[in-house]
Amino acid sequence: MRALPHSTIAQLLYVTDPYLNFARLVGEIDLHLARHCADGHRLSWDCEDVACFDIGSRRILISKAEPPPIGYAACLTMGCGPAPYARHAKTDPCMTGNPQKICALLVEGVLRHYYTDTVLWQNSTAPLDSELADALVEALPPRAEIERLTAGPRHAGPRHDPASRPRPAPEGAAVNDHPDLPTPDMAALRRVREALYIPDTSPPPPASQQLRLAAHAFNCTLMMVSLPVGAAVMTYSLLRGEDLTLSARALALTGTAIGLWQSGLGGQLGALI
Repeated sequence: MRALPHSTIAQLLYVTDPYLNFARLVGEIDLHLARHCADGHRLSWDCEDVACFDIGSRRILISKAEPPPIGYAACLTMGCGPAPYARHAKTDPCMTGNPQKICALLVEGVLRHYYTDTVLWQNSTAPLDSELADALVEALPPRAEIERLTAGPRHAGPRHDPASRPRPAPEGAAVNDHPDLPTPDMAALRRVREALYIPDTSPPPPASQQLRLAAHAFNCTLMMVSLPVGAAVMTYSLLRGEDLTLSARALALTGTAIGLWQSGLGGQLGALI
């Protein structure tokens, strides 16, 4: 393979299945690039588990290992570097940043939805394609060795701080980029919620004249269809006030019951009971 300038690659390893929808992830990245890259981009699939985005002289690689490495439930490979034809392509304004920063932003976005403690970073001069993705997965060390390398102290700092974004490590190194965030103050959050959502204890407004007449019309119709039910609803309305929702529901349920009974289905259900 023809050597290219260095590409930055991150491998996200999951001990438990994150139920990652790979096609949806690729679609979200494709939509984001379509919105922010005015000169356009090209999405290509090397296979159903490897997608490449070519934006000017840059290439972004997204790959899901199938089957995953031994000891892990899933492995997601993400890389950013020069496209194979970079010398013939113009630099896109939306991809002028360092490949390390671009790859770090991709990893940070994925970790928000599919978090893992194990992220392996490395550099490569090979073209970003399916062959490189497969080779990186095959070259992964055993899980015990990876866990030993990632057992160091956690990176501290708020996630929104730019300095806390995952940074590439030397080739073949493993890092743990989970920030040690403080425990949320639940009491303060509860007070803020109570201040924002004040319960409405005011009595409901009285029904308009039109709604009251409509409720009485429903009650009269219900008395013609079923006198006991209609009389009960009418009495409730006179004592407690007109309730159009109650009258409509009683009329609908009574009509449905009478229809089922006259169709013969009600008799069959009664015999079964």
